[in-house]
Amino acid sequence: MVEILSQKKQKKTFIGFHGIADIRGVDQKKLKDPNFLMDNLRDSLIHSSFTILEEKVLKFPGIDSGVTGFFILSESHAAFHSYPEYEYISLDIFSCGLASPFDAIKYFSKLINAKNFEIDSIERGLNIA
Repeated sequence: MVEILSQKKQKKTFIGFHGIADIRGVDQKKLKDPNFLMDNLRDSLIHSSFTILEEKVLKFPGIDSGVTGFFILSESHAAFHSYPEYEYISLDIFSCGLASPFDAIKYFSKLINAKNFEIDSIERGLNIA
């Protein structure tokens, strides 16, 4: 659990951070390749100190279709879905531990040679104490 002080000096307690990313400008061939996407997300998670417990990937039918994959982490989860026709992949990583979803998203975006990405953040479980 993470505790921070707000500007009003109130203590805010929450379980963890959820990083949600829109990643654009990725080569269509890469976004159709389940092995490429899973290998690079796995490397990014390990690089950012996540502990992978299980993983699963699904390539949708059709030569031009996208890929969905997820990792069950001891810190929570990571999931993505690719849209090759838009050169776009969505990625979300939730961490209730010390590992940073933001570092993993940035590293993943670099590995897949994305032209740009945007990350939004949600503090999950706010004020549960």
